[in-house]
Amino acid sequence: MNIKDAKQEIIHTIMAYTAKNEWGGYEIPALRQRPLLLIGPPGIGKTAVMSQAAAECSVGFVSYTMTHHTRQSAIGLPYIEHRSFGGREYAVTEYTMSEIIASVYRCIEESGCREGLLFLDEINCVSETLAPAMLQFLQTKTFGSHRLPDGWVLAAAGNPSEYNKSVREFDIATLDRLKYIPVEADYDAWRPYALESRIHGAILSYLDTHPEQFYVLKQSYSSKAFATARGWEDLSCLLLEYEALSLPVTAELIRQYLHTEELSRDFSGYYHWYRARGEALPVAAMLKGDDSAAAACRRLLAEGSFEEQLHLVHLMLSCIGNRLQSLREESCQQKAFRDALEQLARFQKQQRLTSLQTAVKPFLEREREVLDIRKKHGLSSEQEIRSMQQTLYTLQDAAYRFYAADGLSDPEDMLQFFKKEARAKELSLAQAASSILLMIENGISLFSEKESAAFTVFLSSLRQNPLAQNFLNQHPSEACERCFARLDFTSREEALRKSLLEQ
Repeated sequence: MNIKDAKQEIIHTIMAYTAKNEWGGYEIPALRQRPLLLIGPPGIGKTAVMSQAAAECSVGFVSYTMTHHTRQSAIGLPYIEHRSFGGREYAVTEYTMSEIIASVYRCIEESGCREGLLFLDEINCVSETLAPAMLQFLQTKTFGSHRLPDGWVLAAAGNPSEYNKSVREFDIATLDRLKYIPVEADYDAWRPYALESRIHGAILSYLDTHPEQFYVLKQSYSSKAFATARGWEDLSCLLLEYEALSLPVTAELIRQYLHTEELSRDFSGYYHWYRARGEALPVAAMLKGDDSAAAACRRLLAEGSFEEQLHLVHLMLSCIGNRLQSLREESCQQKAFRDALEQLARFQKQQRLTSLQTAVKPFLEREREVLDIRKKHGLSSEQEIRSMQQTLYTLQDAAYRFYAADGLSDPEDMLQFFKKEARAKELSLAQAASSILLMIENGISLFSEKESAAFTVFLSSLRQNPLAQNFLNQHPSEACERCFARLDFTSREEALRKSLLEQ
């Protein structure tokens, strides 16, 4: 199973385990709610999909890396309690609450969310003294006498033994009590995520022609060579920031993320070629409708090698993707700002404050406290947290501008001022959407609607990118729909031809 399918399976499991009957009880009893166990190579996103799944299901999230824990921190510290049995008093060993279980109750108390996901990473690499307790927890969901609260899904992850010498194999009795999900590295599954997440165009272009380099593992007694999905994504973030700061990108820098001499050297050369060609090609101008730039790009498509054509396609996709990303962030911010205005008005009425101006400061303080709780307990994704932070900043900044404006003193002026700002932003978003649609249509017209491998990559990448698909659903284009329909027909034709040849 690839990581994309694994994430969907986690979401479905949370939905099934937290589903309730008409009496408020859980449809699947706790005894039958098997803990999830993801086993797969390092760096493919096991931890990330756990937090994303919890956020998408709107449940609490508590995460622990088990290699950092001892038996005492997991089970709790022993203390002596005196009990009477049969008329005689005995000294009995009891345990304080497990740090892990205590964190779950703390999450419930602070967030108000009674259901959640407890994730234990590197579960099969715990110390020898902790291993029996972890097996008990997986089997019974209890640490000592302390049980995981009802409504909380238990999930764990680990690496196969070939990736880690410290791995302990689970016995059949334990595995028979787990929902076992093996996960494998899969570039085709990772690619839509990469398109949506603004992974550097050089990386996507390189991996499209070298998919076997997406996940590399070569180890011997004397050396280790590896490259992972996490390494590629972290490298992408660094490359984008180095370019923004005009810092040099060297092969040594790339080797810090791609831990194989041959691959790092090969990608380093490709990256610099990609950058040089990108600076020479007027892609941005062509997408804006410049005729001379379009003519230069068409010459490359007619005369260049397939690798050069693919390079042009990824430059186009990067330009469009960056604009789509910005539009999404600004649209989410605009919606959040509108929602914040409504919440602010309700807050004013609930607190019986005299005006919106007197409500702004206490409202912002309350929302920052809520944001801290959601961030601490993983109740929102990283993107949602950034959006919430930006919303509070935007609201505060708008209040500052209101106070600085001349001739605004009536208590009702602040609300009208905020609404005017929101309308201006909506107009700006509409203009940005029109500009992006024109870029996509200019990209399509570059190929003159002729069938080619490069054109197929361009269309299929737009379709694979959730951002692009969502945008085109909201802003339909006849040119795009016509090309997608032809792409679907071609795909069906190729599938039919393949099946006939196999008979």
